[in-house]
Amino acid sequence: MNIVDKLELRDGIASYRPHGPSSLTAAVDLIALAIGRCRDREIGKLLVNATGLSGIAVPSLVDRFLAVEEWASAADGVVIVALVAHTEHIDPNRFGVKVAAHFGLICDVFTAEAEALAWLEL
Repeated sequence: MNIVDKLELRDGIASYRPHGPSSLTAAVDLIALAIGRCRDREIGKLLVNATGLSGIAVPSLVDRFLAVEEWASAADGVVIVALVAHTEHIDPNRFGVKVAAHFGLICDVFTAEAEALAWLEL
């Protein structure tokens, strides 16, 4: 899959909507690639709607930690990320968002794309 071809750009915000069956590891890697492409293209905001992915296990705290660590490395302080996910994949305490901030990644997670986009537009 060519991530660059899958990125849509509108008003300075890139959108990425992966879909289909996926493992958690593969989904984390796809999102990291999209973040890296935005960084390389100097696009500072990325909306990822992962609700089209299926078969992903609910991430553990360790999974969340490792995912945002990888995403923060890919963003390198350049890309802000809004992630749209199914409710069951979102930690109610926003553990991943807090860990991401520790790694220098500004991100948040939402259940609706409109909310994620509004947050990015702030």
